[in-house]
Amino acid sequence: MYRWATCPGSVRLSKGIPNRSSKYAQEGTDAHEWAAKILDGKDCLANAPEDMQDALRVYIDVCKADRDDGLTEHKFDLTAVYPGLFGTADRVHWRKADRLLTVIDFKYGAGIPVEVEGNPQLRYYALGALMTCGFPALEVEMVIVQPRCPHPAGPVRRERISAADLIDFATELIDYAKATEDPHAPLVPGDHCRFCPAGGAGICPALKDKANAVAAQVFAPGLPYDAAALAETLKWLDVLDSWVKNVREFAYSEAEAGRTPPGYKLVAKRATRQWKDLASAEQACKNLGLGELEMYGEPKLCSPAQIEKALTARKLKPADRKAALEPLVESVSSGHTLVAESDPRPAVRQDAAEVFSNV
Repeated sequence: MYRWATCPGSVRLSKGIPNRSSKYAQEGTDAHEWAAKILDGKDCLANAPEDMQDALRVYIDVCKADRDDGLTEHKFDLTAVYPGLFGTADRVHWRKADRLLTVIDFKYGAGIPVEVEGNPQLRYYALGALMTCGFPALEVEMVIVQPRCPHPAGPVRRERISAADLIDFATELIDYAKATEDPHAPLVPGDHCRFCPAGGAGICPALKDKANAVAAQVFAPGLPYDAAALAETLKWLDVLDSWVKNVREFAYSEAEAGRTPPGYKLVAKRATRQWKDLASAEQACKNLGLGELEMYGEPKLCSPAQIEKALTARKLKPADRKAALEPLVESVSSGHTLVAESDPRPAVRQDAAEVFSNV
């Protein structure tokens, strides 16, 4: 809903273009499925992908802490407000003591921080929960849980408003929905473009214009430049990188389906040699007089993360793993990376010698 509320023209432009999944969308779907299993009482957190477990713990802890008088229905129907409006919230809790309805949204993405204050999508979920569940709530609390994306307010962000104010949002929601029906609805580029079918298909003129404007900015070492213009350009690079990737994937899938874009063709990737039969190849190498070190290479100690995973599989307690490995491990940075000022990591303090060595 956030996309069509911000860019109403994207709905009409995307009509007929299928939503295509991506690696990141699939990761989010998988994380939600694991969370649902765990919250339904299945003891399966240790079976989830290791790099997903920390984020799941944060989300599950929030859900368990907020739950009081019960879990309400996740699905909601807002067709009474406007035809076709319905959906599913991640988690909805009801606390009878202070008549508080809590709506929790789990964001697994690590690329773009999602704000909770004034978030129209979250208010859409909350309004649906309020009207569908029928609880006499005085207040509604909306919660964003986004453990993998740095944010100055932390991984759990909350906004609480009165139920009356949320009901007033229904008027805004109707305006958002009606705006999408206007044949001249504006196209507004933004971070939502990376999830837009029209953007991914490369047919959005507003996004093309934005890409051209960003590309027209010339930045080179030693040349004078406007620092504000550079900062503004940096804000758009992630969106445009995602757009380029989505367009490439869309064009490839069209070609694989027999609809190759004009001027392009599918070709076979570079061939790599491989053994036809591994056992026969091993025997042939031995017959040629090669030793095991020449055939298989020298064994290498696994990384600390891999060793931790192996010890976890052996059911070694976290405290024991830490005591055994911590004295042996050091964290070595591979260099610097440029991030937004809102990132909670401390800024690097460079001394004069280091600064001039990079000039």
